[in-house]
Amino acid sequence: MEQRLIFYDLETGGPDPKRHPIIQLAAIAVDEGCEPIEAFEAKVRFDKRNANAHSLRKRHYHPGIWAREGRSAKEVAIEFGFFLRRHSTKTGLSAQGQSYRVAQLVAHNAAFDGPFLVAWHKRLGVYLPAHRMVLCTMQLAMWHFTISRTSPPANFQLATLCERFGVPFHAAKAHDALGDVTATARLFQTLIHKSL
Repeated sequence: MEQRLIFYDLETGGPDPKRHPIIQLAAIAVDEGCEPIEAFEAKVRFDKRNANAHSLRKRHYHPGIWAREGRSAKEVAIEFGFFLRRHSTKTGLSAQGQSYRVAQLVAHNAAFDGPFLVAWHKRLGVYLPAHRMVLCTMQLAMWHFTISRTSPPANFQLATLCERFGVPFHAAKAHDALGDVTATARLFQTLIHKSL
């Protein structure tokens, strides 16, 4: 079966995965040639009392937009699970010896996004059909600069790396999940081509 990757990004109402909500979630499934197959995007309704006001401002949260477009967290998590299952190509083996498939996720700064996504699904009681080891474009970029022995940028933020490698990324789209995930997929493709 052709291997697929699912690039994803989430916007949160704060930095703590144990208590802050996910407010937006987006993903793009790509084939082995890194060509997009399907996209997913959802704004998530949440209790503002559980969110950090500074984080909401940074993530371009607008109450009117979320009132119109936001859906319940459980509904979004379940629909995201269906999306992941449609593109699950990573094979695993259960404790009972049965083979199963899960999705291979890719994120920018997976050390943050991975645990947040897992904690969110756990709180909601919804199974996340994805491999727990999330590939990371930030780590890939760090390896690129180490191996190529070229001077690294001032930081490894997505916007900085996109500018360094000529990947289109509009500043106004920063901290918008679908804009970020699109840029992440393009950055990944660029880094892979540079390493060949």
